[in-house]
Amino acid sequence: MTAQSQSWSGFKKPLLAAIVLMGMMGASPAVQAADPVTKAQATKGPVKLTFAPPLDTPLRYEVSTLRSRGEQEQQGIVEQVMQFRRDGEGYVLRIELVKGALPGLTEFSLKVGDPRMPPSLRPFMEPMEYDVGPDGEVLRLRDWDALKGKIGAGLTDVVALIEPDEAKRAPAAAMIEKMAAGFQQLSPEQAAQLFLKPWATFLGLGRNPKELGEWYEAEIELDTGIFPTPLPATSRMRLTREAAVFHWEQHTEMDPKAAGQAITAYLETMIRASGDKAPEGKIAEMRKALGDIKINDLLEADIDPATGMVMEGSYIRSMDAGGQKGGNGAKVRRLE
Repeated sequence: MTAQSQSWSGFKKPLLAAIVLMGMMGASPAVQAADPVTKAQATKGPVKLTFAPPLDTPLRYEVSTLRSRGEQEQQGIVEQVMQFRRDGEGYVLRIELVKGALPGLTEFSLKVGDPRMPPSLRPFMEPMEYDVGPDGEVLRLRDWDALKGKIGAGLTDVVALIEPDEAKRAPAAAMIEKMAAGFQQLSPEQAAQLFLKPWATFLGLGRNPKELGEWYEAEIELDTGIFPTPLPATSRMRLTREAAVFHWEQHTEMDPKAAGQAITAYLETMIRASGDKAPEGKIAEMRKALGDIKINDLLEADIDPATGMVMEGSYIRSMDAGGQKGGNGAKVRRLE
């Protein structure tokens, strides 16, 4: 989501895994192929894809994530189960992380009920429910107040992992308190965008009518759920028909100046909250490195014409700041 400061590299494994989980608690759904003769089969004129996920049916997915920084790469693979049910004109989406493995956490596999699960990870293993609109738009995370309380309580055990020496824990405690305070301020709508990435991106693709094969360009705003204001960006997208599926392709470029200012402001607060005795030098270096930051997103997905659900998709974000390259992304695949 954002570049992380060098001081984060000393975080212990459970905290690293928790941070990765936050970024991958969502990805994109895929549904079994259906009869291609649907309302969205038009070959001329604007096409609007139908969003009609199967109801009360467990849907299993493999979700893989990739985070890279220079030559270093970390990959996590988890299995999720999703299930939709009707709620008025929209839906409730229940999603559960069943099992898997994450970068930085190799002692055991993620599995519900594992007694070795660190307290900082347990809240992320619980099923979460989201309100979803009639066209697939993710609206809000349900029971957010209860969940953020559990996350805050779990983070307290991380302080001892960051700094084993109790006499030196004050900076680590201050940084964790800053993170916990950020969670407390998120609204249910912002929390949904943070925890359900990249499902929040994949759900409802094609809900706005598009001419097949035509490129569209739009000025958009990206709400990250972390920065206080959305980030402006330019996005180009098109919808094509390939055999029995629709294919969505989207390229997004964030405004470099706005992105640099938002990220430096966020990381500056983290550096100051850490209790660093000489923060100005690190902050100056960070501002210089992020002054010419470039952030680009590439989204591709094969979509079932009958349900509007992604059958297979990928979302890749690449970042380049001061010659330092990195990125993150996710791939999803329906498991039969």
